[in-house]
Amino acid sequence: MPTRRILLAEPRGFCAGVESAVKSLAWMAVLHRPPVFCVHPVVHNEHVVARFERLGVRFVDDPDDAPAGAPVLLSAHGSAPHAVERAARRASVVVDAVCPLVTKVHHEIRTRTRAGGTVLYVGHPGHDEAVGAIAHAPDRVVLVETPADVATATVPDGAPVAVLAQTTLAYDAWREVVGAAGRRFGDVWLPPRDDLCFATTNRQAAVVVLAQRCEAVVVVGSSSSSNTRALADTARRAGCPVVVRVAGPDELAADLTDGRDVVGVTAGASTPAHTVDAVVEALRPERIERVEVAREGEYFPLARPIRQRLRELAVHGALDPALHDAFVHDRTTSADDLLTLIEGADLVGAHASPARPATGALQHRRAS
Repeated sequence: MPTRRILLAEPRGFCAGVESAVKSLAWMAVLHRPPVFCVHPVVHNEHVVARFERLGVRFVDDPDDAPAGAPVLLSAHGSAPHAVERAARRASVVVDAVCPLVTKVHHEIRTRTRAGGTVLYVGHPGHDEAVGAIAHAPDRVVLVETPADVATATVPDGAPVAVLAQTTLAYDAWREVVGAAGRRFGDVWLPPRDDLCFATTNRQAAVVVLAQRCEAVVVVGSSSSSNTRALADTARRAGCPVVVRVAGPDELAADLTDGRDVVGVTAGASTPAHTVDAVVEALRPERIERVEVAREGEYFPLARPIRQRLRELAVHGALDPALHDAFVHDRTTSADDLLTLIEGADLVGAHASPARPATGALQHRRAS
């Protein structure tokens, strides 16, 4: 039975940090001979990872797993300092595609712990972002996930306590932990602006509206994506009777829409637009209504070494004409469109420079 009406959340899907990281890795595939190596999935989405693997990108768990002299990109989730250092020693070039909002949390951790404080870091154990953040001061950071964890956390007597967070958490869950920390420790330090990123909170606000208007909500994204799971949790907390998370249209239950006139659709910040489109098409709606809760105009530029190399090629007229406009209009070129262009024109390694030795490789970070 077709769905009578779909309410499509605005915003949904790729956020500014994901757009920048995915485009940076796509350009790496153009600027270097395959394989290019990426430490951890560039974002937590199996469709995105599989697409890059077809372009010759290899994903590894540690910089030492990449051959010496290979080009390496560090994922959007942020890396431990020792991982960045090892990559710089071994790679011909290192591009750090960490989201600037994650970098902000790393800075807060270093600042609070250097001042003698203890940080309660609210995050998911084993998540790439949490692992990278805690590594900035492992002896002074305590990982907590729930109010119960706060109650049992070991904190030195008299030490000032700060509460920081993984950027992709559900807002309500984060506030519950902050409340528990305040009750136990009294005057805890919080950042002037919450660590949860704007894209996370915007998507959660949108799914609350869907949950209040729909008989079922479909959240599109990978199970490994923290912000996607947070979207599903938020919809359930908001009272939606049926909430399902799917990685793609093949995971839709055949009876999802039976007897339901209105279904909401949203997507995590690491979910590409074409996957959402495929899910919507599979639901066969008679009508689609967009529900706009916020407009996102944020733009994070490509990682600095990518920009520098592309600018050099463009200035000398050496950039492939099919790619020139994509670079010049990077702000308005989506990551999906860039990947489609590279795939369609077979441009992998099209602007590869001669191989460079690993010795003396420099670490490159995104400009803040």
